[in-house]
Amino acid sequence: MLIEEDYEKLKLSFIDSQRLFDKLNRVADQAEELEYDESGMYAEEEETLQRHWLKLSAKIVDALSDALNEYTIELKDMISLESRELNLNLIKAENVSEIKVDYSEDGAISISQVS
Repeated sequence: MLIEEDYEKLKLSFIDSQRLFDKLNRVADQAEELEYDESGMYAEEEETLQRHWLKLSAKIVDALSDALNEYTIELKDMISLESRELNLNLIKAENVSEIKVDYSEDGAISISQVS
């Protein structure tokens, strides 16, 4: 579990990264609009969206790492491009805090601490 001071740092970092979360939301919108066919014709577009998702989420993690420099931060794999949730593990000593950030609404995020 994060102590209150660290949670405030996390929250402020995510607020500063709001525009990146909004861009991740648009990536999910674009992924939902892709129409797949059996030939894999849209595989290239999907790969482009995956790279964009990874680049944006890495920027969010980098900013969080700067704010919580005593933690190791792991970005968990995305469930799908259409998912609008970022899953992170924050590790300090032997304590692991699992954080889920729902960015499904433009201009807002919802932070949940799972463990």
